[in-house]
Amino acid sequence: MSTRNVIILFFICIIFMYSCKEKELQPPVINFKTGSQYTQNGDVVEVGHQLLFGIQARSDNSEITNFTIKKRLEDGTVIPVMDTALYSNYMDIDKKYFQNVESKVTWIFTVMDRDRLTAQLSMDVFKDPNSQFGGIFYFPSIKLGFQNNTSYGQFLNPFDGTVYKADSSHLYQEEIEILCYFKNDDTPPGPALSSPGEMDNFSTDAQTIYPTIVNWQTRNYTLWDISVEDNPIPVQAFDAAQNDSLLIVSFDPIWGKKKFKWATAGKIIPFQTSGGKLGLIKVISSDNTDSGYMEIALKIQQ
Repeated sequence: MSTRNVIILFFICIIFMYSCKEKELQPPVINFKTGSQYTQNGDVVEVGHQLLFGIQARSDNSEITNFTIKKRLEDGTVIPVMDTALYSNYMDIDKKYFQNVESKVTWIFTVMDRDRLTAQLSMDVFKDPNSQFGGIFYFPSIKLGFQNNTSYGQFLNPFDGTVYKADSSHLYQEEIEILCYFKNDDTPPGPALSSPGEMDNFSTDAQTIYPTIVNWQTRNYTLWDISVEDNPIPVQAFDAAQNDSLLIVSFDPIWGKKKFKWATAGKIIPFQTSGGKLGLIKVISSDNTDSGYMEIALKIQQ
């Protein structure tokens, strides 16, 4: 082969490898889902009303490994809302949130692939200046038994305050949003608040203690804001709440977890039901044995 042909072949190889490299380095593609049910850029929404975001993303090369949602406020503050790992070439997700008290929020949605290339979308959502806070249901005293308590039930409908015992709870599974138990294997042992949906979210405590929920057709999943361990809500604020304004600002979705451990006396615990309703629980008292019970006060959006 002549020197000239060798040089030509060399450059062809270089061009081919460069083209392949360029193809591999293409970032993911992200887009909002269409439909009247989804929140749109520029929407004006009343405080406490639902926001529904539909996001799709794909990567033709490296798998998508991370998806985040953040809120940027008017003063430039950025608040993480969701940060989750993935490992897929395609993502299709709906995420439901609720309008808070900020006048304007820029919602930012970002995906990153295995090569650390990113794609991003954003939209602005405005608070309706005519917003009015909503009503709440208030139950000043609810007694929940732990797993070996025979006097009080362990499963709760937070919208009417009804408590069901474990042996009959399956009859009311669509209504039950909260359950409690005593975790003997914690250090130290202590009471926990959870929900039937805990068993569907990589946790075995609820289904081990209450095996009946394995056969339920409806397992509502309640989220518990654990950030109040470091930034507690004053008891006086809970006692004074007459509408859902405190409930709305208290729950931080980035800290919403599948259970709240060490739910001991004096704690004010924000939660969000499977249907998106926000609430607060005040732990009035709590025993230190799995045959005991806890007494709570509860406020929840109507």
